[in-house]
Amino acid sequence: MKTIKNIRRITFDTIDSTQLWTKKNAELLNEDELTCVTAEEQTAGVGRFKRAWISPKGQNIYATLYFTLKKPAPFLAQLAQLLSLSCATLLKNKGFQPQIKWPNDILLAEKKVAGILCEILHLKESYGVVLGIGININMEESFLNKIEKPATSLLQISGRKWELEEVLTPLLLQFLKDLEQLQKEGFHPFLETYNKLLAFKGETITCQLHPKCDLEKIKGQCQGIDKEGRLELLLPSGEVAKLTSHECN
Repeated sequence: MKTIKNIRRITFDTIDSTQLWTKKNAELLNEDELTCVTAEEQTAGVGRFKRAWISPKGQNIYATLYFTLKKPAPFLAQLAQLLSLSCATLLKNKGFQPQIKWPNDILLAEKKVAGILCEILHLKESYGVVLGIGININMEESFLNKIEKPATSLLQISGRKWELEEVLTPLLLQFLKDLEQLQKEGFHPFLETYNKLLAFKGETITCQLHPKCDLEKIKGQCQGIDKEGRLELLLPSGEVAKLTSHECN
């Protein structure tokens, strides 16, 4: 097991995307620490399925975490879900009531406040993990209204402005703590907490199996996730479908 103790911060004023920069420069980063790349502003921020991520200057957290894990690492598929849990834990500690929209979006008042993107680089003896997270902190309503799906920010929910560091720093510490436990015990210790935070549990939802094809959809009752992080859907036939990293609405 690899224990990561040190956090290195790299900060930009303006960048195209923290995710893109990290992938391009991964070979230059120290494999024995967690590198956190942030920017005041992104000109080409991206989310899942290459969707644009609106990134106004100075209002939100735009960050990409980079670290390596020795092969084999059977829990790779749960890393984005782990970060979503770390984020939800932090928000609960700050007095919010977060939910997780599977697989890795964070909701407040049924609106998206954060999203996570995980990409894996295949190195010789290890995996390079590129974990992007965007959190709407002080995002104003005029920008929120430009987002395709309902979105909110900590400012909108709490009624006050936040220092970005009072969210980012404890998030990094919480994630390192959770990552150490994941490597020791797998995802099982997090399963109950994740399912308690899962949005739409017990409700009928629609999952789009391909982001660009409306015909490839599956509908069923959201049962929760299993120990592999797969979403369990109870279908009208009585069968239980187990989905991995698909789009759910």
